[in-house]
This record gives sequence, structure tokens and C-alpha cells, in this order.
Amino acid sequence: MSTQAFERADRLGDLNRLRDAFRVLLTAARSGDTSVFINLGYAYDMGRGVRKSKRKALHWYRRALAAGEGGAAHNIGTVYRDRGHPVRAARYFREAIALGHGGSNLELGQLLLGGLGQPTEALACFRNVGENESETTIEAAQRLAVVAEGALAP
Repeated sequence: MSTQAFERADRLGDLNRLRDAFRVLLTAARSGDTSVFINLGYAYDMGRGVRKSKRKALHWYRRALAAGEGGAAHNIGTVYRDRGHPVRAARYFREAIALGHGGSNLELGQLLLGGLGQPTEALACFRNVGENESETTIEAAQRLAVVAEGALAP
């Protein structure tokens, strides 16, 4: 990420100057800084400094994904999950996992356990949540692994 643009936007965000932070990100993106694409998508996704727009969020997330950002695939997956499109969501969570975004294992496992796949697949996802994930994510994966194991029991 353009350290200068990101740091400036981050400082502005800390000062609750979200609109100004958004403008810094947009200017950097328009000048070709692909590293800010995911942040711009998130701003649109959450309405941080700009009117919330899932369509624009997806646009910037897709551009970030094209630049190899696994977090962007995860965020696209969450948009589709929230819209009630689990098959599409699962596709993007799988792509995020392939790009090294370990937290997507939890999301994919939940979709699989919820009827999109087999409990064995879900269990594998929960077991693949890495130790570098947040404590909340790890604990959720551990609890859901127990549920998946229960679904496998005769």
C-alpha cells in the first residue's frame, strides 16, 4: 500500500475526518495505487466518509482482487453471503483461502455446515483456521468444529 496515502487516510480517520480520508484513498486509487483499492471498497461497503454503496464496494473489491488481494475476495464473499447468495459467497471464500486469507475458512465452513456441503468439508475448514487469526475467530472455529463432529457421529 502506498504508505504515504494510507498513513494520511489513517490519521484523518483517527480524527474522525472520514470524508477527507475517503478523498485521500480515492485520489491515490485514481493515480494508479492498486494497494488502496480494498480500503476504498471498504469505505463504500461500510459508508465510511461516503454514501454506502455495495455496487461501488464490489467494484473496488474486484479491482483489489485482480491485484491479488485475498482480503478483497473475503469481503466480496461477505457481501454475497449477506445478500443471501451462499454459492457465490463460497466461491469467493475459497478464492480468499487460496490467496492466503485464513479467516475465510471460518466463513466457508459455516456455509458448508449450513447445508451447502458436507460436515466433513466444514470440519476441514474449521480445522484450517490458522493460529494467526483473531482469538474470536479461533474460538468460533473450535466451537463449530465440535458441531461438525457431532453431525458426523452415527
